[in-house]
Amino acid sequence: MSENYLLVGNGCAAMECAKSLRENGYTGNIYLLSDLLEPAYNPMLITYFASGKIEYDAMFPYGSNMDFYTRYNILPYLGSPVINLDAKEQFVENSKGLIIQYDKALIATGSSPIIPPAFSNVVDYVYTLRTIEDGVKFRKLLRGPKKRVLVVGASMVGIKAVEALVENDFEVCLVDFAKYIFPMIAHKNCSLLIQEILRSKNVKLRFGTAVERVEKDKNNLVTYFTDEGSAEEVDCIVVCAGVRPNISFLDPDQVDIDHGILVNQYMETNVPGLYAAGDVSQGDDLISGEKRIIGLWANARYQGRTAGANMAGKKTKYLGTLPHNITHFMEHDFIGVGNILNGDDMYEEYDEDNYTYCCFVWDKKKLIGVNILNMPEISGILKNYIIKGLLTDSADGLSKFANDSLALAKLYNKYPRLEKKFLEMR
Repeated sequence: MSENYLLVGNGCAAMECAKSLRENGYTGNIYLLSDLLEPAYNPMLITYFASGKIEYDAMFPYGSNMDFYTRYNILPYLGSPVINLDAKEQFVENSKGLIIQYDKALIATGSSPIIPPAFSNVVDYVYTLRTIEDGVKFRKLLRGPKKRVLVVGASMVGIKAVEALVENDFEVCLVDFAKYIFPMIAHKNCSLLIQEILRSKNVKLRFGTAVERVEKDKNNLVTYFTDEGSAEEVDCIVVCAGVRPNISFLDPDQVDIDHGILVNQYMETNVPGLYAAGDVSQGDDLISGEKRIIGLWANARYQGRTAGANMAGKKTKYLGTLPHNITHFMEHDFIGVGNILNGDDMYEEYDEDNYTYCCFVWDKKKLIGVNILNMPEISGILKNYIIKGLLTDSADGLSKFANDSLALAKLYNKYPRLEKKFLEMR
């Protein structure tokens, strides 16, 4: 009798799991259940589509039709969310009443935007940027009458929303409870430079406060803040204030859950044969050693592939990852890799007039965090170097790579004291 393997979810982690299953010799059934009707898409491309930088089909890295599912012999059941997964009896049920028994399963249902309670009475005026429908709605806003917009959440998605609005001549106010932009990934001085870039584009910034309540006043939304500063009158609100994993269908008495689903390095949960990957999974952070949700496309890809290999009978580990963000905004590029907030040594250099910034943080002579403005080509090299250093006992300096990398040579030329600093940390 053929085995039944199940994928709950229809994003990057699920697609890579299916590919990995087939590539590693699994020939049985692969069922896929999802509330989505569309093929797998990349949520991080929603703002690019809405602002007209890419076409609709470009949001679908595995293709905008069902060819991928046919090629990997996947049996999709779309448009109906899973409402129950019984990890003990090994079956799932969706909202249409479909029940499927499984031998092994992957949970990869992604995450959904958090809408703060302050906006509950004005939801018709609130935009989010997570789904295809969100992108279509936001695109319509950008192409419509120019309005005053409040963007809530100074995240990577938030700054892309601000960029799209500014490029289309909207009046924008950006608010966040944190004191600076990108508080978890950027050094304060880097954040301040980014904020100056936003101000130069006439973006109003309100940091260190949160929206307390919103009142409808004729055609306006009047937003009041916790710092008791002046209210903002806007026409609509874009919320980019974080996401939460889609795991309401799980029984926490069966599956170990913290902020997300706890997994080991094989991407397996506490239940044998049940795996999790992507934004729902809480895996290893290479820097802190703690279990964390790291909601990055690359992380979901590797986790999905690892889960698929192990479901197919291979013993393959994914040792973990670290926060890694690179975003292009308003003709500038920000790189944030690892942990910039802790460490015992730091190199920093910046030019406020030209918006250049460079910060490297070490802990016990191992590089653990980097911030750079306006050198996007260095991102992947630095991420790989940090990971290599964390996974070995080597404390070699970065300088030995310079001969093989034009990007690193450019970095040293731009910041001459940096190479000397790396040599000191060997």
